[in-house]
Amino acid sequence: MQRFCFIIVILCFSANHVIYGQKLVATPKPYPFKTVINQIDIAGRSVTLKDAYSIGYEDNALAFYLGTKPQLPNVKYKYRIVENSFEGDKTYPWVYISNNSFKIDTLSPAIYRFEISAIDDEKRNGQATFVEFKIEYPWWRSWWFWGACFVTLFGLFYGRERFLKFWADEEQRHYRQVTELELRTLQLQMNPHFVFNALNAVQSFILTRDSISANNYLSKFANLIRLFLDSSRSKYITLSDEIKLLSLYVEMEMLRFENKFDFHLEISPDVNRFVDIPTMILQPFIENAINHGLRYKETKGNLYIQFYNQGKYLVCRIKDDGVGRERARQIQAKSRKGYQSQGLKITEERLRTFNMIADSDIRFSISDCIELEDEDDNTTDVGTLIEIKFPKFG
Repeated sequence: MQRFCFIIVILCFSANHVIYGQKLVATPKPYPFKTVINQIDIAGRSVTLKDAYSIGYEDNALAFYLGTKPQLPNVKYKYRIVENSFEGDKTYPWVYISNNSFKIDTLSPAIYRFEISAIDDEKRNGQATFVEFKIEYPWWRSWWFWGACFVTLFGLFYGRERFLKFWADEEQRHYRQVTELELRTLQLQMNPHFVFNALNAVQSFILTRDSISANNYLSKFANLIRLFLDSSRSKYITLSDEIKLLSLYVEMEMLRFENKFDFHLEISPDVNRFVDIPTMILQPFIENAINHGLRYKETKGNLYIQFYNQGKYLVCRIKDDGVGRERARQIQAKSRKGYQSQGLKITEERLRTFNMIADSDIRFSISDCIELEDEDDNTTDVGTLIEIKFPKFG
């Protein structure tokens, strides 16, 4: 009899508890009733009941009509909202209502989860129900709108910059074409000037019946013209080729003036002989030193050409010990009125144009070397110094 009573007790206890391992877990009591949503109105229009809705920002007026299952009298309701937005999750406090409906029309764009529960007259909570609303942002606040605006603005600015760069490049291209044509024209102007002086020398030898000198001069002149034509195909020439051309030209001038001067060429060991310089830049300076300085000197003169590095520049130094610029001008004014040498003028224009189109900084300067006083206390300029500086790159 005692054993039977113990079994009955165990069965009764098991009806309310579950033995799980060594722990006794109480079985949760079922909700006495369930909270239900009978109807939802969105912006004044009744919609089909669902667990989640996605609505526009202008349709944020919501109305809920509630009930219980099974239906009970004297029931009150409460709800709370869990908001999920960019600022994070926010849970609002419970709101109690006295009837079976409530309305909300102040929701901003975000995701809202409504938790709704009923309370009977015995203060028991029924099973809650849930419904979710996603209120979309207005189109002007959506990510795709701002993305489209960014892409459009970027495209407009990029297109504008490309358009302006295109026209700037076109303008620069035409400008470079014009300036290169101008440089070519100046080179063509230089060629006749040089050839004219050489032919004058040949004519002088022929008139003096010096056929050997004329033949020798013509041979050197032909070789020089070949070198010049080879180099004139480009705006640049290597320093090594320019030195060959200049040396040959000076030899011709020495023949022309019957060894009236000695030629001294000095190249610093650290000078790169394969560096490029503009074609026919140095020849007019040397021609000027010979024709306007050494030519009028009564005694034998000297022409010095020196190449050396000076900081970021390659320097060509041309020096003569002739009569000087002022004395040369006085002599020419008496013997050749109205004539002006165009070599230096053309070279100066070429350098200015070349610096413009090549964004370079080639400089040159001309100065008198020294001043001496003769026996009559007359001050006379002696010699001329020319320095041409080529910027080094790389």
